[in-house]
This record gives sequence, structure tokens and C-alpha cells, in this order.
Amino acid sequence: MGSLEGKTALITGGTAGIGFYTAVGLAKRGARVFVTARHESRGREAISEIRRLAGHDATELLIADASSLRVNVELANEVSKRVPQLDILVNNAGRVFPDRRETVEGVEATLALNFIGPFALTTHLLPLLARSHSARVVNVVSSAFAMWKRDPFEELDARQHYVGIEAYARAKLLNLLFTLALARMLDGTGTVANAVNPGMAWTPGVAALTPAAVPQWRFVWPVVRWVQRRGSAEAAARAPVFVASSPDAGRLSARYFDGMKEKRLPLRLRDVAVQHRAWNLGESFVSRILGSHQSKA
Repeated sequence: MGSLEGKTALITGGTAGIGFYTAVGLAKRGARVFVTARHESRGREAISEIRRLAGHDATELLIADASSLRVNVELANEVSKRVPQLDILVNNAGRVFPDRRETVEGVEATLALNFIGPFALTTHLLPLLARSHSARVVNVVSSAFAMWKRDPFEELDARQHYVGIEAYARAKLLNLLFTLALARMLDGTGTVANAVNPGMAWTPGVAALTPAAVPQWRFVWPVVRWVQRRGSAEAAARAPVFVASSPDAGRLSARYFDGMKEKRLPLRLRDVAVQHRAWNLGESFVSRILGSHQSKA
């Protein structure tokens, strides 16, 4: 993988699990790395460890709630104040919620954290990414997206029917579709956008899963837990690090990586009209939530 000397990266949710080791991997290659966290004490501990493992101090903490659209916009503004350009954006923050909950903005939390938040952050960072001339957007998704078989645009608030893993699958599917639409929009600009599934790893998010969140697994839960505990977050992070730093991956866009291997998506997901709908959905949430905030102000 290539050297990242002189490059700047932003990684959301980089205090533990795959995000933490992604931050370590990029910092070891010489990048200046910004890491977001919800909790300052945990974030500072992570930053200290990333610096130790990377062998330099060019890692900084930004406190942000990745599930809040407005906070993601504020985060983009803060990063824009601190650096003249952004070379790598890794939208890593995400998790499964076992029960239905809403964000402070009244949005179903799984959708907000895994799709709307990354959409808002990415679109508001596009001017900063454009200044790099060779920037990369890496959206961390999950193979779980294939579990969603229904219309991904139906019943977005999941009030009538909520199952944690299903809500997560739909949100990651929308994230994937948004990534493909973004890549098409950025074609020829020098900025590329790709999605990556790092694979199974034992992370705080996985540890917090319950049989209620994944009812399909409830009868084999001990076996599932046994397998999960053997998944290395450090090993899984090699995939997003590869997509974010490899010279070969830097020449690709609108691709889906399963681990470090590119995988062809089903025809229905390569439909430009469906990708455009996901983009429009993200824009509608941004417009509605920011418009509501401005009217109250």
C-alpha cells in the first residue's frame, strides 16, 4: 500500500474496533488523521494509543454524534476550518440497534447513523475533497445489505415493523447506493468513491448485539457468538485501509470491495435510477432537517 505522507484523513467512529485500526493503518502510512468520537474520555484514550502505534502525534480528536445530521454538517465545517484540503474520508461509524429508537432530530437511529449521517458529512465535505485533486471517499458497508429484499424506500421510519438487523441491512444498502451515485457524479474530478465490507470482527457494536436484533440467529446464538469472538478487528481493518491507501484502488471508483477483493454487484443495484433515488432521499433529509433547524433559529 502506498505512502500517505502529506495526506489528511478523516475517520468517523475511530475510537474502537475496525475504525480504530483503520486510523492506525492510515497513520502508520504517514497520514495526518482526524478521528471522531461521541465521548471525549474514550476518544482521548484512543488518540493516545493511535499515536503510540503510529509513531507520531499527527492524530487529532473531534467530538461528534455521527447519528445527527446537523452535527455531521458542523463536523464538516470544523474540518474545513482546520485543513486546506481533505484527501481521505472514511465513513466508518455504524451499528445495529436491537430496539427501535430515534435521534434528537426525530429520525430512526439505524437509518440516521448508517446512511443519513454519512450522506450529510460527505456532501458537505465535497469542496474540501475537491481541493485534493486525488481524494478518496470510502464508505464502510456490510454484506448484510443483501438481506434486504423489499423496496429500500418503503416505511423509512420502521414504526410498524422493526427488526434491528433488517433496519441495518436497509441502511447499509442505501449507503451503498449513495456511494455509487456519488462516484458517478464525481467522475472525471479526481475524487473517487468506493464501498467496502470489512467482514466479521469482534467490535463493541457486534458485542452489543442481542438475539432480539438478529432473530434468525436466536437458536444458534452460542455458535454465532463463538464465531464472532474470533473475528479480528485489526484484520478486518485491512480492507478499508487498502481501499483508502492502495495506488491500485485510487484508480477505481463506483466499486464494492468484499474484503480487499472487488465484487460485482447484482444488476438491480447497478440501476442508475435506483442509485439516484438514494441520493435524492439523502438530499431530502438534509433539506428537511437543516430547514427545520434554520426556521427555529
